[in-house]
Amino acid sequence: MPQARCVIALPDKPQTEQRQLMLDGEAVTMSMTSTGVGPSLFALGVAQLPARALAPDRLEATVAFFRDGLLRNVQGTLTASRTITLSAPAGRMVRTAQAVTATGRIGRERKAALAARFYVVDDRFYQVVALGAEGEIPAAALETFFDSFRLTS
Repeated sequence: MPQARCVIALPDKPQTEQRQLMLDGEAVTMSMTSTGVGPSLFALGVAQLPARALAPDRLEATVAFFRDGLLRNVQGTLTASRTITLSAPAGRMVRTAQAVTATGRIGRERKAALAARFYVVDDRFYQVVALGAEGEIPAAALETFFDSFRLTS
């Protein structure tokens, strides 16, 4: 994804779609590249953010907007959230980095486990997501997936 200025290893052939979101009254296009392995989903979302969303006093609300939307999609409940680090090439600025886990539902019946990383780098928002049934995605697979995300110049 050269225009996204990042790389990630997805476990199968990905598909990409775009959707329009309204963030503080401004249209934002999010590009979602995802793939499934069995019933598990692995995805990368990227959106270029308006200047107002990047203001230091708005940054937490910007990340919460995307995080809460993701949780709503899986009828989820946040179980943990922590600040993390992300290495960036020279000239790139990591504004915030957060890891979250949540429980939720896939469809109506199936309990789900969600793990995600949210990054704001320069003027871009990155959302790295793994979603599967509880216990379906081994911790080592999650670590490999999240560690494969890299920023490029």
